[in-house]
Amino acid sequence: MDSLRFTVPEVLSLIGVFQCVYLLVHIAFKAKAGSIVRMVLPFVYFFVLGCAFFIDMARRFISDFSSYYDVFSWVAWTSIAPLSVLLIIQMSRIRSLPTFRSWLILLVVPIAFGIAYGANFYSLGACAGNEVCPDLYGWLNVTGVIAGAASLLMIWVRRNLFSDILGQKAGKERYWLILALIIVNVAFLALTALQSSGYYESVDVFLVRTILGLAFVYLVSTSLLRIYPVALFLPYQGKEEQALSPEDKTLAHRIEELLNLDKIYHEPTYSRSDLARELGVSEGVISRVINTHFCKSFPQLLNERRIEDSKRLLLETRASIKVVSEEVGFNSIPSFNRVFKEVVGQSPSSYRKNIIK
Repeated sequence: MDSLRFTVPEVLSLIGVFQCVYLLVHIAFKAKAGSIVRMVLPFVYFFVLGCAFFIDMARRFISDFSSYYDVFSWVAWTSIAPLSVLLIIQMSRIRSLPTFRSWLILLVVPIAFGIAYGANFYSLGACAGNEVCPDLYGWLNVTGVIAGAASLLMIWVRRNLFSDILGQKAGKERYWLILALIIVNVAFLALTALQSSGYYESVDVFLVRTILGLAFVYLVSTSLLRIYPVALFLPYQGKEEQALSPEDKTLAHRIEELLNLDKIYHEPTYSRSDLARELGVSEGVISRVINTHFCKSFPQLLNERRIEDSKRLLLETRASIKVVSEEVGFNSIPSFNRVFKEVVGQSPSSYRKNIIK
């Protein structure tokens, strides 16, 4: 009978499994045919997190595979950091999806496992039989922390995401939500580092990890079900208009005219409030129309137009990078270089050199 009594960490892990299953079912039934592509990442996230909870919960009851349980558990929990980064990118864009290059961040998990296995093999030799080497777990903890830190570093590299978020609908809510998700990931990495250091004997590592896992569920489900559920479940239509009234469509065309003819984005200080004042509507209406019609935020819209013009100037003129950045509407070279590399994938000087060749 004692074996049937669940410990506190096991109960919390079971709750985590139920929550993940509920969210997976919700996603499966809520998603429409055209929105499936946008639901792949949340589905994978909750599936992996649910597996992590289940592995921790069932560890004591499935003893036949206990020697491999730490490896399975490591794979599941280590995958959370890169998956969280991809979710943060998707949450910041709302309608846009992470690029293929962004998905490559998932490779940190097999790379970390390979490094840990190789380090264990060459330092201690192969273990006898088919059992998992006990010392491998120590190496996995170390490489897992490195893999998680490398994943979060991608957010720092693309920190302009935060400035874009604040200009969107429910931007402040998603900003703090993403910040909280980053903090939970950092806390999880700190716990893993504590576990590998040997000072975790006084800490119930599995209990703390399970609590952090429940925090992951809450934070991601909050974004999924409360902050941008409509945008997430709408059929994916790229830049096509979605649910715009005739008045909104007229306003969207007026914005296009200001962009194409007046090139308002060439003014470095031009803001959403300036556009709202010029069109005689509120800033909220401007944000809603731009987010729906152009499928991007106001800062993204202006910066992408600026980059397109800068590419033409870099190709057709010999103007310096500084002059080009000022001509298209950037108020500093670092800002221009950062946005250009984010959009094009290379620096302005490299772009010009490659084009001339």
